[in-house]
Amino acid sequence: MNENKPVLLIDQDDVLAEYIKGVTAAFNRKYNTCFKATECDNWNLHILFGEDIETVMHEPELFRHLEPAPHAREVFERLYFSNLFEMYIVTAANPRAVEAKHEWIKEHLPFFPLNRVIVCSCKYMIKGDYLLDDGMHNIEEFNKTGGMPIVFERPHNLKTDHGFKKVSDWLAFERFIMEQCYPDKIGMYLGSSEEQVI
Repeated sequence: MNENKPVLLIDQDDVLAEYIKGVTAAFNRKYNTCFKATECDNWNLHILFGEDIETVMHEPELFRHLEPAPHAREVFERLYFSNLFEMYIVTAANPRAVEAKHEWIKEHLPFFPLNRVIVCSCKYMIKGDYLLDDGMHNIEEFNKTGGMPIVFERPHNLKTDHGFKKVSDWLAFERFIMEQCYPDKIGMYLGSSEEQVI
């Protein structure tokens, strides 16, 4: 690990990839229901979907075909190739889904080495400076280690406010992390990145 660069730990499901959107669509197809992803306002999916969600939520094909979150690919790529950060994807996974999650990364982030993908439920055990995650349990535990957690806003965490930094999307995260870590370089960096977005 390069001690001179801030270490970013990035969650995969519902940060890089649209997991709730995908699992809702898969459940609706299988059971002919009409749930909306915005209705998933609790981390525990069983509350909305019932026990049948177990037949969908860990399926490898689900993870393999999730949509990337808006702007996730371009912002992740810009941050990675800026050479200003040391970046890791840290994701919890059912053992059956690990290969599918790796395949998703190879398809959507082909430049990112798989040896920087850490499959781990206890994310607070991974040493890093910043954690971008949607799960409040991960946010709270990481905060106890002395790192800075950043909440990626999703319907299931909007009702929770513990004073942690929140970002609404990847562009907001990009601006925040540059302001936080490289305030002297933010003008040049954001100027070039905004041109790419436009």
